[in-house]
Parts: sequence; structure tokens; C-alpha cells
Amino acid sequence: MNRRERLMNRLAVTMLILAIAAPAAFAAAPLPSWHELAGRRVLLVTGSDASVPSDDALVRAYLEARGVRVATTTDAAIAATQALPSADLVVISSTADPARLGRRFAAAKVPVFTWNTMDYPHLGLTGPRLHHDYDVVEPTQHFAESFAVLYGYGANVTSSISRAAGLKPQLFGTLYLEPATVGWGRPGPGGRVLVDFNGTPDEAGVFTYERGATLADGRVAPARRVAFYLSDANFHLLTAVHGPAARDPNLRDWYRGLALFDASIRWALAPPPPRPIWDPRALRRRFAAAARGKKLLFVERIDAGEGREADRLIVAHLRAVGFDVVVADQMDPESRAKGMDLVMISSTCSKYKLANKYADVPVPVVSLEGLMADSLHLAGRDRYVDYGEHGEEKESGDPPTRYVDIVASWNEMAAGLPPGPVAFTVHPSVLKWARPLPDAVVIATLPGSPDERAIFGYPAGSTMADGFVAPARRVLLPLDNPSFEDMTPQGKALFDAATLWAISGTRR
Repeated sequence: MNRRERLMNRLAVTMLILAIAAPAAFAAAPLPSWHELAGRRVLLVTGSDASVPSDDALVRAYLEARGVRVATTTDAAIAATQALPSADLVVISSTADPARLGRRFAAAKVPVFTWNTMDYPHLGLTGPRLHHDYDVVEPTQHFAESFAVLYGYGANVTSSISRAAGLKPQLFGTLYLEPATVGWGRPGPGGRVLVDFNGTPDEAGVFTYERGATLADGRVAPARRVAFYLSDANFHLLTAVHGPAARDPNLRDWYRGLALFDASIRWALAPPPPRPIWDPRALRRRFAAAARGKKLLFVERIDAGEGREADRLIVAHLRAVGFDVVVADQMDPESRAKGMDLVMISSTCSKYKLANKYADVPVPVVSLEGLMADSLHLAGRDRYVDYGEHGEEKESGDPPTRYVDIVASWNEMAAGLPPGPVAFTVHPSVLKWARPLPDAVVIATLPGSPDERAIFGYPAGSTMADGFVAPARRVLLPLDNPSFEDMTPQGKALFDAATLWAISGTRR
């Protein structure tokens, strides 16, 4: 066994131990250093026309200087061969012709890092509609906008990439100040937006898919995927800070472009988390171990008619798991949360009567009521745009449903369920949804409505709606008042897994 293999084995074992011992903290695990990644093989795919100005040689030199082995091939060579060259990471330059590449790398079982925006649809990273799902902004056609995209917004600050790059929820310089061509895309619900342009996640400059995440075209990512905003000849314009300026924290936070590129490459090369396994008994054991000795405040409408029996069953379930459950009425003061380890808000509660309580308590909160999304800062304020429900008579144009679509099967909140539709309840019922900000981890959407997220969680320290910073983990589950007793085994597993994730995280 050579040195590279020993290092990679040690890294894989270390990360597996972390995943087993504390699976909920895995997503925040630090990225491997370049020293740990030394010797990894990178395949750089470029265009065939050497006369086109590009920074491909600079990218290769940058990667080689960090200890990885880089082999270069062209789009013509890829189009002419049946077998793809072996590598630990494929890097696709925008100089490569997307028509020649086609879908050659869509099913690649190794990570793909690309700044070839026009190739995004082939890879399943975005939908197929130019100017809507993806776009290239360049000075000749979009002079003013080409200056606007020299500034990006840190849309996600809790991912491993964001933390390694020092990204904050504020503007930063993507490239040095001259008009330059950049690309953006609109990822599917399984993607995570790290950087956006113009303050909207619909124009994502940097976004990722974890292995096992659902891509924009409905396929499942066979390995990690990263989309980056670069173009042919602007790698050298990525912002970085040197010398005395590095002592100024504001300048350090502004010049993040190169650090973001560096961290994104390391994330792509790092081993992904182990694939969760559907094992309800093992999940119940982990849940019971985590719940033992924990105090849970269950907030409900004490005099509720519809849903009263469901609340009783939820409380009984939580107590059977091992929680010390205290029941509070929706009209009780927020001080009831003092000394608690978790707050769970029932869907029997009225937003009007609950008011703004529990939004800022420094303990994890699980909301079973999607219509609380705005007051809890889980989503924006526009009802039926930022949050809503399927199946509610006189309230929703969407029929009742019993399914949710799993889009993040890699995450522990998915309970080991496979990607795609999963029966959440036995019979069609009302299911709630909201549209969180990019810092949230989206687990499931509603069928046929990928923008309507039914299950998601915000890590502690993440940026929520209205600029609110999560003091502890926050979770949305889509239960309606009477739905708990009608949940399938898969639905109850999702309930348990999301609650387990909520109580497993550290506070800020």
C-alpha cells in the first residue's frame, strides 16, 4: 500500500467513525486538507480549439501545486471514445463544447466540478431552459449585468464549503473589478445554493449536490456535483487577499473568490457521508438513546377539537421513545421553554394565538404546522408563495396527497428512505409546505411541486428568513391536525429521524 492509499484509507476511516459516532454532525465536518488529498487524480476536460483564450493552464497549475495529479483531455477526445478516462474528480472547463460532451459525464460515479454553464442541463444540474434555468452573463450582451455579478451573496454559511471558505451572509467580491463572463444556474430541490447573484437563489453562482441527492432532472446524483460561476479566461480574476490587507477582517471577508474555489474542489474530492440504510429498528434505538433524559415541550391547543386525539398520540409516542414531555397550551408564555431541550409545535395551534412565540428560543424547534413558517422565520411572508398547504378545503387549489418526494436520501433526516415518492400517510390528506432559504437542508418536497418543500431543517447558526440567525436547529414537518394516526411506517420514520436530527445538533 503506497503513501497516497494509506492517507486516503486513514481519512475514510476517520470520517466513517465521525459519521457513526455523531451522524447529525457529519455535514459540518471539516474538509480534508490538500496534504490529505495528495496524489488524487483529476481529469481536466477542456476545449479542442487552442486559440480560444482560457485559464485552463492556470487551473491545472493551481491544482498540481496542491499535490493532486492532473491529466488533461479535450471535448473531441471524449466524444471519440467509448470508455471515459479514470479519475477521482472530473473538472469540466467552459472551453469544452457542451454539444460534444452531451451526457457523457451525467452518470459518472466520480465527483464532477464544472464551470461549463451551457452543459448544466446535460449533467442534470439545472432544467433545460436557457435564461430561466441557467444563463451566461457576458459583457458584450449584458454589459451592466456583467458588473453586477462581480458581487455575490453568501446564501449559505453552514455547509462545509462555506465554513472552509469563510463565507458570511453578506456581499463579497466574486472576481476582480472588470467586466467578465460568468454563469448561473437554478438547481433542483436536492441542490444546495452557496452563492447567489442579485440576492436571489434562482441565480445561483455556486451550488452543489451531495451523492444521493435528487438532481434537477429527477435523476439521482451518483457522486458529488459542484457548479461554479467561472468562465473561459477569468480564473485569474478570482478574488484573494494578500499582505497587509489580510489583517483587515472586512477585506478578508470580501476577497473570498479563490478561497471558495479551493474549498469547493476539496469538498468534491472528499469522501461523501455513508449512505443511510432503511432500518426502522436501528433508527428507533438511536432515537431512544438521544431522547433519554431530554425534556420536550409540546405546544398544542388544549381545547382543540380536530387533532386532539392526534396530539395525544404524538405525546404518547414521544414519551414511549424516552422524552420527558411537558404539554403547554398555545396561549402559555414562551417562558415555558426555559430548561427544555426541544420544543415541538403542534399543527392544532393557531398562528394568531401562538403569535411570535418560540421563534427565538435557544433550543431546537420542530414545527408540525407549515402555516407557522413566516412567524418562525422558516420562510418568507407571502402565503401560498412562500408557504401553504395541499388539500385544505377552500384554502388550497391542490388536492390532498399522501406522498412526499425524498430529494436528500443522503441525509440522516431521510431515515434511509430511497429517493423519489414515499407514502407519508395511508390516505390522502392535507400536507403543509414552505420555501426555506438556501441554508436549509431540504429532505422532501410535495409531488409535482419541487419548489414546495415539505421536510427541511436549518442548522444552528444558519441564515433564516428576515435575516434571522437560527440559535439552534429548526425543522418543518408537514403534518396536519389529525394526520399522525394515519401515518405510514415510512412517515413515522421521517418524523422520528427529523426530530432526532433536531436534538442532535449543538447550539450556537
